[in-house]
Amino acid sequence: MASYHCTVKAGASSSASAHASYIERDGRYKSKDRDDLEAVESGNLPNWAERSSDFWKASDSYERANAKGYREYEVALPREMLPAQRLELVRDFIRQELGDRHAYTFAIHNPRAALEGGEQPHAHIMFSERQRDSIERPEAQYFKRWNAKNPEKGGCKKGEGYKSAEQRKNELVALRERWATLQNDHLEKHGHADRVDHRTLKERGIERIPTEHMGPTAAAMEQRGVSTRRGLVKAQLEKDMAEVASIPELSRRLRADCVQLVKLEAAKPDPTPSPVKPDQVKPNPIQERRRQEEMSVQIVKMWREIVQKEREEHLKELTTKAFETAKAFSVHFQAHMDAEPMLFGRKAWEAKRVAMDHRYDRLKVDYDELKTGRYPFLSNDKEAVQKEALQRATAKQPKLAAAQAPAEAILRARDQREQEERMQRAREEDRIRQAKKAERGQDRGYSR
Repeated sequence: MASYHCTVKAGASSSASAHASYIERDGRYKSKDRDDLEAVESGNLPNWAERSSDFWKASDSYERANAKGYREYEVALPREMLPAQRLELVRDFIRQELGDRHAYTFAIHNPRAALEGGEQPHAHIMFSERQRDSIERPEAQYFKRWNAKNPEKGGCKKGEGYKSAEQRKNELVALRERWATLQNDHLEKHGHADRVDHRTLKERGIERIPTEHMGPTAAAMEQRGVSTRRGLVKAQLEKDMAEVASIPELSRRLRADCVQLVKLEAAKPDPTPSPVKPDQVKPNPIQERRRQEEMSVQIVKMWREIVQKEREEHLKELTTKAFETAKAFSVHFQAHMDAEPMLFGRKAWEAKRVAMDHRYDRLKVDYDELKTGRYPFLSNDKEAVQKEALQRATAKQPKLAAAQAPAEAILRARDQREQEERMQRAREEDRIRQAKKAERGQDRGYSR
């Protein structure tokens, strides 16, 4: 079944050549262990770059140290398609998104999944943000700062200027939608019924717990029997999904048990002339336990959703704050640039400009990472974020917060009971096997 994946990444100015070698499986990445390369291609290279490696090495040499050396689209490709059809899809995507404006290198990899063993075709499309024009520039000038007044004296233009967080988010959503549309067009063109969708499960109205991608490293470790965090998360999600899927069946069985209980109670002889009150009927212990477990599953699920929502809101507030900080610093930086001295104090002004330039680039990098959910300055403080989310969720839903701990205790007791039952069955099966083994040994003794 076709799966959807489309991400946008940015690489540091000193890492472009190494990343190009990695996706092309060249240099130190060329080995028998990496035999998953299906196709590789480059385009829009300037005249001085005979090979893609020439261009990316020049990018590492001449791009500013705090600049982005490249951007990359990473997309999953349909395993239903043939290699030539996947190559055609990637080329169409590049023509649509990059055209003849940006130098690029792409590679299609098709490794085997570590756990299920199926194909995992995907493409790495890395490109320079420098926009080509009709001016031919040597490699040293190609990566210089853009000169708007005299383009022939500066380097190629990079990027499209400042954009707000909302603009960048809308552009990313539009890019993901265009990739889904193009992929579906090619699936239909080659006679495949499967389709992909860039929207989340919630946006599509699908009530299902989203899964987490394990990645090749974690999958390989799990295959070797080494427990990983992502493996534990995957197992827990599968367990939660099974529990959620069983809720309708449990509800049906509970209603049937209630109907049967009412029939049995009605069929029992009444020793007293007075009618039996509802509160005098003792509930079935098994039915009551199932009812509590069903309610506990719902409570824990609702609580996790609320905590996750509050966490996202908290991180969104931090992102907004980072944006405002970068915006304010941008105004301050522009004021400093406007106050450029003609003669006296230029050295001090230049030193401050360099420091402010580095600071502004750092704020932009932090803000870009915040938008992608990386939160660099919170990498060592995840517990504080989780604590804040719990406090906010508790303040908004105090009753649900109070019911959450007893619900989890009920589910833990259920899991422990089920584990004990499995162990008891295993012991019983082992006892039966030992008895049969002993009987076979006695039979062989008598035959001698």
